[in-house]
Amino acid sequence: MEQSNLDKYFQSVINAIDLLHQNKLMGQALTVMYSTIDACGLLNAPASQEKATGKTFKSWVNQYMLTSDVLECNAEDLWGARCAVLHTHTSASDLSKAATVREIQYVSGPPGHPLVEAFISASKDIGNGNSIGVNIDLLVIDFLKAIGKFSKEFSELAAHSEACRNRASKILQHFAM
Repeated sequence: MEQSNLDKYFQSVINAIDLLHQNKLMGQALTVMYSTIDACGLLNAPASQEKATGKTFKSWVNQYMLTSDVLECNAEDLWGARCAVLHTHTSASDLSKAATVREIQYVSGPPGHPLVEAFISASKDIGNGNSIGVNIDLLVIDFLKAIGKFSKEFSELAAHSEACRNRASKILQHFAM
């Protein structure tokens, strides 16, 4: 069975993040992940909505990503992290500087490893409690699970909704000759 362009898009996102993560290109993996959440938030938005926003990003994160207690961050924190990574490739955003979200400090390593746990714990002391440590490996796993669930649900929705199909048809594609 031939994959739809949207299925190819979702598979390319999974492949890109997996490749970047495996090669320890964490900033680049975060860039692809956060920009994909923007795209998925728009795909999941009401048909009348024409652009991705903080609201569509946070709604998608709440619905698809933060469904367990594995990560201590919330959708607001991830929105601030998205702004930081996409705008400056740092962990600081205007939102974290204003203390309206916690600044995410990323660590990579096995969950439960003493150094990973120490980093996450110590991160809470940065900036008078306005930071939070997040295991990027768990964040990536949570995102990949979310994209799998969303792609299936959206494909089913698009089968019955012209508005969804139209929005999906605008997703950037690569056509090889």
